[in-house]
Amino acid sequence: MRVIGVDEAGRGPCIGPLFVGAVALPNEHLHMLEELGVTDSKRLKPNQRESMDAELRRLGALHGWGLCVQPLQPPTIDAAVEEQGLNRLEVEGFVIAINEVWKDGEDHHLVLDACDVDATRFGRNVESGLHTLGKAPAHVLAKHRADADERIVGAASIIAKVARDAWVRAFIERTGHDIGSGYPSDPKMKHVIADLLGGSLPHGDLRWSWATTKRAWQALHGTKAPVRTASGTSVQRRLFDPPSS
Repeated sequence: MRVIGVDEAGRGPCIGPLFVGAVALPNEHLHMLEELGVTDSKRLKPNQRESMDAELRRLGALHGWGLCVQPLQPPTIDAAVEEQGLNRLEVEGFVIAINEVWKDGEDHHLVLDACDVDATRFGRNVESGLHTLGKAPAHVLAKHRADADERIVGAASIIAKVARDAWVRAFIERTGHDIGSGYPSDPKMKHVIADLLGGSLPHGDLRWSWATTKRAWQALHGTKAPVRTASGTSVQRRLFDPPSS
Protein backbone atom coordinates (compact mmCIF):
# COMPACT_ATOMS: atom_id res chain seq x y z
CA MET A 1 0.00 0.00 0.00
CA ARG A 2 1.29 3.45 -0.94
CA VAL A 3 0.05 6.52 0.90
CA ILE A 4 -0.31 9.81 -0.94
CA GLY A 5 -0.71 13.08 0.94
CA VAL A 6 -1.82 16.23 -0.85
CA ASP A 7 -2.03 19.85 0.24
CA GLU A 8 -1.84 23.32 -1.30
CA ALA A 9 -0.04 26.57 -0.55
CA GLY A 10 -0.92 30.05 -1.71
CA ARG A 11 -4.70 29.94 -1.96
CA GLY A 12 -5.23 33.38 -0.45
CA PRO A 13 -2.57 35.69 -1.96
CA CYS A 14 -3.62 38.13 -4.67
CA ILE A 15 -0.47 37.39 -6.67
CA GLY A 16 1.37 34.36 -7.96
CA PRO A 17 0.54 30.71 -8.54
CA LEU A 18 -1.26 28.36 -6.19
CA PHE A 19 0.99 25.37 -5.51
CA VAL A 20 -0.34 21.83 -4.97
CA GLY A 21 2.10 19.44 -3.32
CA ALA A 22 1.84 15.64 -3.31
CA VAL A 23 4.03 13.13 -1.50
CA ALA A 24 3.74 9.36 -2.01
CA LEU A 25 5.53 6.63 -0.08
CA PRO A 26 5.01 3.06 1.10
CA ASN A 27 2.90 2.75 4.23
CA GLU A 28 5.82 1.17 6.10
CA HIS A 29 7.91 4.32 5.54
CA LEU A 30 5.51 6.65 7.38
CA HIS A 31 7.62 6.34 10.53
CA MET A 32 10.40 8.21 8.73
CA LEU A 33 8.21 11.29 8.56
CA GLU A 34 7.63 11.09 12.31
CA GLU A 35 11.36 10.69 12.95
CA LEU A 36 12.04 13.71 10.74
CA GLY A 37 9.51 15.77 12.71
CA VAL A 38 7.28 16.51 9.72
CA THR A 39 4.31 18.69 10.58
CA ASP A 40 2.11 21.41 9.12
CA SER A 41 4.37 23.84 7.24
CA LYS A 42 2.76 26.78 9.05
CA ARG A 43 4.26 25.50 12.32
CA LEU A 44 7.78 25.70 10.92
CA LYS A 45 10.11 28.63 10.38
CA PRO A 46 11.25 29.23 6.78
CA ASN A 47 14.72 27.75 7.35
CA GLN A 48 13.15 24.70 9.00
CA ARG A 49 10.80 24.19 6.05
CA GLU A 50 13.63 24.46 3.54
CA SER A 51 15.80 22.02 5.49
CA MET A 52 12.93 19.56 5.77
CA ASP A 53 12.07 19.95 2.09
CA ALA A 54 15.66 19.05 1.19
CA GLU A 55 15.59 16.03 3.49
CA LEU A 56 12.26 14.82 2.10
CA ARG A 57 13.69 15.01 -1.39
CA ARG A 58 16.86 13.18 -0.32
CA LEU A 59 14.86 10.40 1.30
CA GLY A 60 12.53 10.32 -1.66
CA ALA A 61 15.38 9.78 -4.10
CA LEU A 62 16.89 7.13 -1.83
CA HIS A 63 13.71 5.13 -1.23
CA GLY A 64 11.73 5.68 -4.44
CA TRP A 65 9.12 8.02 -3.00
CA GLY A 66 7.11 10.31 -5.24
CA LEU A 67 7.21 14.09 -4.73
CA CYS A 68 5.44 16.59 -6.96
CA VAL A 69 4.60 20.29 -6.81
CA GLN A 70 2.00 21.40 -9.33
CA PRO A 71 1.69 25.19 -9.84
CA LEU A 72 -1.66 26.61 -10.91
CA GLN A 73 -0.83 29.87 -12.67
CA PRO A 74 -2.70 33.17 -12.14
CA PRO A 75 -4.44 33.17 -15.59
CA THR A 76 -5.74 29.66 -14.83
CA ILE A 77 -6.87 30.76 -11.38
CA ASP A 78 -8.67 33.79 -12.85
CA ALA A 79 -10.42 31.69 -15.47
CA ALA A 80 -11.59 29.28 -12.77
CA VAL A 81 -12.92 32.05 -10.53
CA GLU A 82 -14.75 33.71 -13.44
CA GLU A 83 -16.17 30.52 -14.95
CA GLN A 84 -16.18 27.41 -12.76
CA GLY A 85 -15.08 28.26 -9.23
CA LEU A 86 -11.78 27.88 -7.42
CA ASN A 87 -12.81 24.67 -5.66
CA ARG A 88 -13.15 22.89 -8.98
CA LEU A 89 -9.72 24.08 -10.09
CA GLU A 90 -8.19 22.83 -6.84
CA VAL A 91 -9.76 19.43 -7.45
CA GLU A 92 -8.11 19.40 -10.87
CA GLY A 93 -4.78 20.45 -9.35
CA PHE A 94 -4.97 17.67 -6.77
CA VAL A 95 -5.78 15.13 -9.48
CA ILE A 96 -2.83 16.24 -11.61
CA ALA A 97 -0.42 16.10 -8.67
CA ILE A 98 -1.66 12.68 -7.55
CA ASN A 99 -1.36 11.34 -11.08
CA GLU A 100 2.30 12.47 -11.14
CA VAL A 101 3.22 10.38 -8.08
CA TRP A 102 0.92 7.42 -8.81
CA LYS A 103 2.62 4.04 -9.21
CA ASP A 104 0.75 1.59 -11.41
CA GLY A 105 0.29 -1.89 -10.03
CA GLU A 106 0.02 -0.79 -6.38
CA ASP A 107 -2.86 0.14 -4.10
CA HIS A 108 -3.06 3.78 -3.04
CA HIS A 109 -4.52 5.39 0.06
CA LEU A 110 -5.12 9.12 -0.42
CA VAL A 111 -5.07 11.64 2.41
CA LEU A 112 -6.19 15.10 1.29
CA ASP A 113 -6.37 18.47 2.98
CA ALA A 114 -9.89 19.40 1.90
CA CYS A 115 -10.24 22.71 0.04
CA ASP A 116 -14.04 22.55 0.12
CA VAL A 117 -16.20 23.33 3.15
CA ASP A 118 -17.65 19.86 2.53
CA ALA A 119 -14.60 17.64 2.97
CA THR A 120 -16.40 14.48 1.89
CA ARG A 121 -17.55 16.11 -1.33
CA PHE A 122 -14.01 17.28 -2.05
CA GLY A 123 -12.74 13.73 -1.64
CA ARG A 124 -15.43 12.37 -3.96
CA ASN A 125 -14.61 14.94 -6.61
CA VAL A 126 -10.89 14.14 -6.52
CA GLU A 127 -11.65 10.43 -6.71
CA SER A 128 -13.97 11.02 -9.67
CA GLY A 129 -11.27 13.01 -11.43
CA LEU A 130 -8.79 10.18 -10.94
CA HIS A 131 -11.26 7.68 -12.35
CA THR A 132 -11.31 9.65 -15.61
CA LEU A 133 -7.56 8.99 -15.81
CA GLY A 134 -8.02 5.29 -15.14
CA LYS A 135 -6.82 5.55 -11.52
CA ALA A 136 -8.82 3.90 -8.73
CA PRO A 137 -7.58 4.62 -5.20
CA ALA A 138 -8.23 1.95 -2.60
CA HIS A 139 -9.30 4.56 -0.07
CA VAL A 140 -9.74 8.35 0.07
CA LEU A 141 -9.69 10.40 3.26
CA ALA A 142 -10.38 14.12 2.83
CA LYS A 143 -10.44 16.24 5.96
CA HIS A 144 -9.88 19.77 7.14
CA ARG A 145 -6.59 20.49 8.93
CA ALA A 146 -5.13 17.30 7.55
CA ASP A 147 -1.78 19.08 7.26
CA ALA A 148 -1.70 19.34 11.06
CA ASP A 149 -3.15 15.89 11.81
CA GLU A 150 -1.54 13.67 9.17
CA ARG A 151 2.24 13.68 8.67
CA ILE A 152 1.97 12.62 5.02
CA VAL A 153 -0.12 15.73 4.33
CA GLY A 154 2.27 17.80 6.41
CA ALA A 155 5.05 16.65 4.06
CA ALA A 156 2.97 17.76 1.08
CA SER A 157 2.31 21.12 2.73
CA ILE A 158 6.05 21.64 3.26
CA ILE A 159 7.10 21.06 -0.34
CA ALA A 160 4.20 23.22 -1.60
CA LYS A 161 5.02 26.06 0.81
CA VAL A 162 8.74 25.99 -0.01
CA ALA A 163 7.87 26.24 -3.71
CA ARG A 164 5.57 29.18 -2.99
CA ASP A 165 8.23 30.96 -0.93
CA ALA A 166 10.79 30.43 -3.69
CA TRP A 167 8.41 31.98 -6.22
CA VAL A 168 7.92 35.05 -4.02
CA ARG A 169 11.66 35.55 -3.64
CA ALA A 170 12.19 35.16 -7.39
CA PHE A 171 9.41 37.66 -8.16
CA ILE A 172 10.89 40.28 -5.83
CA GLU A 173 14.35 39.78 -7.31
CA ARG A 174 13.05 39.86 -10.89
CA THR A 175 10.79 42.89 -10.60
CA GLY A 176 12.14 44.89 -7.67
CA HIS A 177 8.64 44.98 -6.14
CA ASP A 178 8.68 43.76 -2.54
CA ILE A 179 5.29 42.10 -2.16
CA GLY A 180 6.02 40.59 1.25
CA SER A 181 3.89 37.47 1.50
CA GLY A 182 1.64 38.54 -1.36
CA TYR A 183 -1.46 38.36 0.82
CA PRO A 184 -3.92 41.26 0.47
CA SER A 185 -3.49 42.22 4.14
CA ASP A 186 0.31 42.43 3.92
CA PRO A 187 1.40 46.11 4.16
CA LYS A 188 4.11 45.53 1.57
CA MET A 189 1.56 44.14 -0.90
CA LYS A 190 -0.73 47.09 -0.24
CA HIS A 191 2.15 49.46 -0.90
CA VAL A 192 3.13 48.07 -4.31
CA ILE A 193 -0.18 46.97 -5.81
CA ALA A 194 -0.78 50.35 -7.48
CA ASP A 195 2.56 50.00 -9.30
CA LEU A 196 1.50 46.55 -10.50
CA LEU A 197 -1.73 48.02 -11.86
CA GLY A 198 -0.22 51.05 -13.58
CA GLY A 199 -0.21 49.70 -17.13
CA SER A 200 -3.03 49.18 -19.61
CA LEU A 201 -3.62 45.79 -17.97
CA PRO A 202 -2.83 44.48 -14.50
CA HIS A 203 0.54 42.80 -14.05
CA GLY A 204 0.41 39.26 -15.42
CA ASP A 205 1.35 37.68 -12.10
CA LEU A 206 -1.52 39.34 -10.23
CA ARG A 207 -4.75 37.45 -9.75
CA TRP A 208 -7.10 39.75 -11.64
CA SER A 209 -10.19 38.02 -10.25
CA TRP A 210 -9.34 38.84 -6.62
CA ALA A 211 -11.53 41.52 -5.00
CA THR A 212 -8.39 43.30 -3.79
CA THR A 213 -7.10 43.63 -7.35
CA LYS A 214 -10.47 44.75 -8.70
CA ARG A 215 -10.93 47.42 -6.03
CA ALA A 216 -7.40 48.76 -6.51
CA TRP A 217 -7.86 48.90 -10.29
CA GLN A 218 -11.18 50.75 -9.92
CA ALA A 219 -9.61 53.26 -7.54
CA LEU A 220 -6.63 53.85 -9.83
CA HIS A 221 -8.30 53.86 -13.25
CA GLY A 222 -11.94 54.67 -12.50
CA THR A 223 -13.15 51.70 -14.56
CA LYS A 224 -14.02 48.08 -13.92
CA ALA A 225 -11.02 45.79 -13.82
CA PRO A 226 -10.15 43.67 -16.88
CA VAL A 227 -10.97 39.97 -16.66
CA ARG A 228 -9.20 36.81 -17.76
CA THR A 229 -11.13 33.73 -18.86
CA ALA A 230 -10.26 30.39 -20.42
CA SER A 231 -11.14 31.82 -23.83
CA GLY A 232 -8.36 34.35 -23.41
CA THR A 233 -10.50 37.44 -22.81
CA SER A 234 -8.28 40.01 -21.15
CA VAL A 235 -10.46 43.13 -21.04
CA GLN A 236 -14.09 43.84 -20.34
CA ARG A 237 -16.23 42.75 -23.27
CA ARG A 238 -17.94 46.14 -23.37
CA LEU A 239 -14.67 47.64 -24.64
CA PHE A 240 -15.23 45.71 -27.87
CA ASP A 241 -18.82 46.78 -28.32
CA PRO A 242 -19.35 48.70 -31.59
CA PRO A 243 -20.00 52.42 -31.14
CA SER A 244 -23.65 53.31 -30.91
CA SER A 245 -25.12 54.70 -34.14
